[in-house]
Amino acid sequence: MAQSLRLPLWRRLRQFWLQYRYYFLSKIANDLFLEAELMILAFATGMMDVVTFPDYRVFASNQTGNTALLAVGALHIGGNIISLQHVGVSLGFFAAGGLIGGQFGNLFGCQRRSWLFATNLIQTALVFGAAVLHAHTDKNPDEATDLVIIGLLAFASGGQVAMARTVHIPEVTTAMVTSAYIDFLVDPKILRLNNRPRNRRLVFVCCLMFESFVGAIAYIYVNPAFALYISALGKLLVCLALLFNRGDKSLAADCGTADIPYPVVTVYQ
Repeated sequence: MAQSLRLPLWRRLRQFWLQYRYYFLSKIANDLFLEAELMILAFATGMMDVVTFPDYRVFASNQTGNTALLAVGALHIGGNIISLQHVGVSLGFFAAGGLIGGQFGNLFGCQRRSWLFATNLIQTALVFGAAVLHAHTDKNPDEATDLVIIGLLAFASGGQVAMARTVHIPEVTTAMVTSAYIDFLVDPKILRLNNRPRNRRLVFVCCLMFESFVGAIAYIYVNPAFALYISALGKLLVCLALLFNRGDKSLAADCGTADIPYPVVTVYQ
């Protein structure tokens, strides 16, 4: 420590920058802390669909439902209950969010702290933006603003699911639960005491279900924008928590990216 303090200022700054760079470019560990963050994201996701379906008859993250609604809207089944435009915007922006988020993750390293922090920060900003728009147009809604809100939430959801699928915890997609239900039910080790994949699926489903009820209560007794604000705060919590994840000592390339060697910091006399 004494030797480090005697270094010239520029060398100390360089040493700090190398350590800072390594910290943000290192992979985060696949551990219980990361699982908890994904559960919080699942908790936040339920809020979005609770708002978008009653208001716009479309899902922000549940694209299985939107795929079915696409045919309902196109063929005008049940009258004009389902807006084909709303469904198309949600599907399109979800796909765009997944494509852009997934491919940029491949480029920058999908398990690296810097990428996970950046993509979650962008998603959080999009949800906050949708909440602000919804709050300002709650009493005087217009179609153009509705489409923007749907697009922002769907794009954020697509990026979130793409991020969740590339951190190697397949049991927690943070959005769709159909596969989690079936994988839980067909698990040959379902009754085994120590079964981490089963436990992940069960907690994930419970988080999404609980958040849906919380969102519905917020929607009824406060307003829809408040539910979106809660969702955004949950995503912001995860964004900040990513700064404290334990690093993975293994720096093997992930998602097709090149290795980043540990910086060698020389202490000059």
